[in-house]
Amino acid sequence: MTTAQQRLHHALDALGRTARPGPAVDGCGHCYAPEELALLSGPPDLIPDRLLHSVAAKSPDHWVDFPTLYRRLAPRLLRQLTTRTLAVDGPLIAARLVSADWTSWHRAELVRDVLDAWWPATLADPTANAAEVLETVAVVTGTATPWLTTWAGTRTPTAEHHLTRTVDDWLHLARLPDLRLGFYGELPVGPEVAAWIADLPPHLLDADQRYWLHTLYQA
Repeated sequence: MTTAQQRLHHALDALGRTARPGPAVDGCGHCYAPEELALLSGPPDLIPDRLLHSVAAKSPDHWVDFPTLYRRLAPRLLRQLTTRTLAVDGPLIAARLVSADWTSWHRAELVRDVLDAWWPATLADPTANAAEVLETVAVVTGTATPWLTTWAGTRTPTAEHHLTRTVDDWLHLARLPDLRLGFYGELPVGPEVAAWIADLPPHLLDADQRYWLHTLYQA
């Protein structure tokens, strides 16, 4: 286990220690049977994955008190999300966390600790989808700037490979300068990302990427 992975493991454990049973969950009786609502009211670790993943994706209007429910489920959801065992896209989880007003939660800093640990662990993992993780953490926090800064400053072969591959996608698929991140495209970052790419060290961009960037700015 790398240092980055260890930091993520410790952050997840700290958040996990906040998980508790909560008040009775009241929600959509069409989508969830009484026994499922009872499970959601009990210990989060005992909720079956199928039910957990369903709740993770449902819109807030399915629940009488969505923020309280999502706060209780967040430790387990973030553990599965960061270990790639959650059958729900990260950007959708990000949208739900924002809807649940996660920054107002008691011990919200523990959620931020997980995000802060997840990003360097992603940049160190050659099998990770760095673009999707960036999209997730940027939407959760409302900004891409600190995550992009960390990425540009992480001078390892794995981080640089993730970077050049993602930049290639953004440039060649003509997603700039109108790039929007998020499951609903709710976070506009096109100008910010374009300026960030332009400031990258030259060795991180190949000739084709420099051409596309030049074309973008000329346009």
